[in-house]
Amino acid sequence: MFAILFDKIGYIKGIANIFNESWGNLTLEGIYESQNLSYFEEIDAEFESLKIQTSISYYIGQTKSKSTQEFIADIQQNDTWKININKNVLLNKNIDGKIYNFFYSQEKLICWIKNTNPFTEDYPFNNKSICVIVNGLDDSFGGCNLIFCGPNHNNSFNGETIVWENYDETRILDSVHIISNSKFIIKPLNHYLSFGKVNEISKYFFRNSILVLLASLSSEIYENGNIILRGYRRIQIEIGIDYIGDEISVEYQEQLANAVKWVYQTTERCDLRLKLLLERITLDIDYSLPYIQGLFSIIQETTVQAKERYSFIIYDRKDLYQKELKDLLKDLKSLSDLYSNKLRSLLSNLLRDVLAAFILIGITLFSKVTEINSLFKNKLIDYIFIAFALYFALSAIFQSIVDFYDVRRSRKEFDYWKNVTKEYMSTADFKNHTSNTINKRATGTTIIYVIIVMCYFLIALVCYNFPYIWAKIMD
Repeated sequence: MFAILFDKIGYIKGIANIFNESWGNLTLEGIYESQNLSYFEEIDAEFESLKIQTSISYYIGQTKSKSTQEFIADIQQNDTWKININKNVLLNKNIDGKIYNFFYSQEKLICWIKNTNPFTEDYPFNNKSICVIVNGLDDSFGGCNLIFCGPNHNNSFNGETIVWENYDETRILDSVHIISNSKFIIKPLNHYLSFGKVNEISKYFFRNSILVLLASLSSEIYENGNIILRGYRRIQIEIGIDYIGDEISVEYQEQLANAVKWVYQTTERCDLRLKLLLERITLDIDYSLPYIQGLFSIIQETTVQAKERYSFIIYDRKDLYQKELKDLLKDLKSLSDLYSNKLRSLLSNLLRDVLAAFILIGITLFSKVTEINSLFKNKLIDYIFIAFALYFALSAIFQSIVDFYDVRRSRKEFDYWKNVTKEYMSTADFKNHTSNTINKRATGTTIIYVIIVMCYFLIALVCYNFPYIWAKIMD
């Protein structure tokens, strides 16, 4: 749909003295001649057919015309004219479910892209998927968020989808420390070029893709382009934000992508993988070169060696993990036994206290049946049962306080030592084991413990009111 538009812009460009184009604007300026009137009418008609006529503005000298009709009516021979095309109108318009932009001049496209920074928030492909139609472009290229093609190939934009198996891009921000005063974006998939070859235009997009992949393989990155690599040693090196050289290639991008996909796996420890990779890099890289250039010759071999070391470490860690798990289960069993013992102890004490109370009352008081009424009359029985009530209540309170403190301290010491000593078990695994064992035990124990304590207080209440209950029984 842009082929005709490019023809109309070409006519205007042929009579213009000044031509400028960037990502968001295209400007043409010249001296008006009456025989060129049809060019302005035709380009306006084309913008109207594309339903983006609001993007074009006309000027006579420094005065902006309110409409095309006013511009055509007012302009005179030898007047200075200017046409400004605001591409943002097109970028904010959804056409058949797609977002488009265009570049008439390949030279201006190169001029724009060579000075871009793929880490900034305003870099267009960090925010949305865009198909850019380029006048005279024969070789299309692109990826997930960007497609560049000629006007006769724009139907190739189908919202390219790139899937890296088990890859989790969000883990990059957890591993790479960003030092920047503004928003700094590291999203390799947004820039990765899945098709196309390197040419005069695409090499700058391949460069940006490679830069983002390199940023993912660092320890720290600054907004000025410096990065820190923490391997066997700590080194500072420039990433090479403006570098353009022979290293920019499809193969280099693919090798870096393989390393990034391997490091940031959802099912593995990306911090360990990145550490192993950077250890090899800091041993082999030439520090005098930018990162983009120095890593070119070693990335493939470095990735292979890091994978081998990781496999070896994980193999050793399996035995250590089993030992760690065995120790954890022992500790969990000890803590579980503590809950059980506290529960049994409380129940045992309750039964013992009740039995002792029955024996004391039965032997010392009710053995003299003839004196029972006199004991109630002189209030001696009242005092004895009030004492029993206080005993049961205080026993429940003191036992609960001691047991709660004991269990709480045991849990804290358990968590502390596991945090200090565990090296081969993730926090998620640790929490999963504790939640499936001790947490369930704690819940059940708490419920039964509360019931027994309530029995203590119920018995205390009965003892406190026993004289009144006895009087009712006697009546």
